[in-house]
Amino acid sequence: MKRMVMTNIWRKGVTGLLVALLGITMSACGTSSAQSESDTKVGSNLEEITKLAKQEGKLELIGYPETWAGYGDSFKAFTKKYGIKIHVSSPDASSAEEIQSIQTLKGQPSQPDVPDLGYSFTDPAKQKNLLSSYTPSVANELPANLKDPDGKWVGAYYGVLSIGVDESKVPAVTSWKDLLKPVYKGKIYIGNPREGASQLAAVASAALANGGSLDNIQPGIDFFSKLAKDGYLAKASGTAQALTTGQAAVVLDWNYNFNGIRDEVEKAGVKLTVNVPTDGVFGNYYAQSALVDAPHPNAARLWLEWLLSDDGANIYAEHGAIPARFQEMKKVGTLTKEAEAGLPDADTLKRISFPNIEQGNKMSQLVVKNWGSQVANFE
Repeated sequence: MKRMVMTNIWRKGVTGLLVALLGITMSACGTSSAQSESDTKVGSNLEEITKLAKQEGKLELIGYPETWAGYGDSFKAFTKKYGIKIHVSSPDASSAEEIQSIQTLKGQPSQPDVPDLGYSFTDPAKQKNLLSSYTPSVANELPANLKDPDGKWVGAYYGVLSIGVDESKVPAVTSWKDLLKPVYKGKIYIGNPREGASQLAAVASAALANGGSLDNIQPGIDFFSKLAKDGYLAKASGTAQALTTGQAAVVLDWNYNFNGIRDEVEKAGVKLTVNVPTDGVFGNYYAQSALVDAPHPNAARLWLEWLLSDDGANIYAEHGAIPARFQEMKKVGTLTKEAEAGLPDADTLKRISFPNIEQGNKMSQLVVKNWGSQVANFE
């Protein structure tokens, strides 16, 4: 699972998010071996950007796993259409690690052009002046909460927090209340919400189910604190690994991520069932931006255009990620039937709660403050 699959993320603990949120300055390493945006002509319109991007011939991404939201298919389609090769550094990096790497890789051959950041990490990235301004050609079709008012980022897709269960071991789960039943003791895996947006979403969803709100997710921390103290939580290195090894039978992630791991876990004998908790429907976006001093600035902008295009959006939807232009595409008929079939049901889509930037920042800060002492110390 992106942003929480690698063992070293557990070893990192809270450091990454503290760096991102509290603005600790990190020195950039390396020399000027990568060409910066200031040295490169940037197109003034989509036609010019496309021409120059093809000349650049390369796109450096960070934090893009192939199994996440159909990115593997997007890479192939983008390269086939434009002839631009894609290289991904640290595909499984947490959003906090992405922000660190954007700074430390500056001047290196693998200096990133575009990240894929969890919703609570856009503000820290803006404050560090890492994001350049670019308004994609279809920006007017994006909901206001899926684009930065200053043009620093777009949220090309979003998902809804879901609960995956190995039904060969425990019953399917449809609500957070279900997880308090003894049958789930020692079988629930949650990653580190101080590092990854999907795990922070799990805490927020649990909060909504237990008297909390988008302004106060402490009830979600309290819920996981109870699970930890009562021995319900299991240790693992990531969603797929937790299920395939039997370390856990219940995992928490975005709906589209379960599409990405289904084949892998079912080959291992897992009977995967996924439901959105009816008592805590919470969703949010991941944001993309052409980075300041991107070595391939035109390719970076063309990638944003691709993700928001009908082709890119349909790939997202086919893999369960809800494209930012979902409503507009459905209205004009450019969302394919195959793509729409991959999305959550209409009722769930209507019920998704989204935090604003301020609420997202408060969520992150509260989790950083309380998760260690109230949950992690008891796992």
